[in-house]
Amino acid sequence: MILSSHTPDEQSKPKGKAKKVIKPDLISKLVDAQTDDTLDSLELRPQRLSDYIGQEKLKKQLQLIIDSAKIREKLPEHVLFYGQPGLGKTTLGSLISSEIGAKFKVITAPSLQRVGDLISMLLNLEADTVLFIDEIHRLKAPLEETLYSAMENSQVDLIMGKGHGISSTRIDLPPIMFVGATTQLGKVSKPLKDRFPSVFRLEAYNDSEILELIDRNCKILKLKIDDEAKLVICRRCRGVPRITNNILKRLLDYQVVHHIKSISKPDALEFLEDLGIYEKGLTKADLGYLEALLDTTLGLKTLGGVLLEETETLELVTEPYLIHLGYVDKSSGGRSLTPKGREFISKFKGF
Repeated sequence: MILSSHTPDEQSKPKGKAKKVIKPDLISKLVDAQTDDTLDSLELRPQRLSDYIGQEKLKKQLQLIIDSAKIREKLPEHVLFYGQPGLGKTTLGSLISSEIGAKFKVITAPSLQRVGDLISMLLNLEADTVLFIDEIHRLKAPLEETLYSAMENSQVDLIMGKGHGISSTRIDLPPIMFVGATTQLGKVSKPLKDRFPSVFRLEAYNDSEILELIDRNCKILKLKIDDEAKLVICRRCRGVPRITNNILKRLLDYQVVHHIKSISKPDALEFLEDLGIYEKGLTKADLGYLEALLDTTLGLKTLGGVLLEETETLELVTEPYLIHLGYVDKSSGGRSLTPKGREFISKFKGF
């Protein structure tokens, strides 16, 4: 299928149909920057690396690492994944463990507060475990230092006693493969990053990959959607599998509740509009950001005040995608719309 760069489906909207009520807070679950991959149903996750859709170059390198480890009968060397939320970092970690027949454990860095917590967890892991550390850029410095010897030598130093009676004992760890994941590679310290021999970036999906993902997961969910509706979803999911999957699961609810035989393009447009997902996958928060900058340039703090939003949320959640689309320009003078961004929001608002 040849995909046009134009989006004619965005121009048409269903008319004369009764609106279905959809909880407004669902949009936050679909589009907000998330690091908790548990939102993806386990049934939608591939069981083998060969079934994983997208990231072809990354998969090729990862398969090489896995095959080499199998031949040498050792765990693969540590791997670090980075990229925007929802692209499948946790899924890749779980696929590594299933491919090599290892156990899989997931932990988020913020949940580790003390060195003792980390050491206790490491000592209680079974042999041949893939330990997936999410949000690894948020790991505290003392815990990082504990990880260094664990990653390099499979050992940790256990400090016992107090004052003059303090002593240190080095304890061997079971074989562990560390897989780190982060949405902010720049915040991972260089010493920690250097201890990952392989660092992979996950890219946003293109239209053909998203359509392939939609086809696969519709079959798993037994969700009936026509081809034009699939294109509508494809063009509003930002190239992110998690958002795509969550839309499909909510569409399944929609189909079951309203006894719809097959989701059509008008159904999909109405559903996404009610859900608050607009053209290009933009949300009300995104549109409010663009509208606030329509005729002015604002600093981040001022913009946060205008939108009643935390500056960190604007900087880490809202702005990256708008900059990616070429709608926003950041400079020392503040934030402003590009001509492309001004044209988009003016047309969308009917100015």
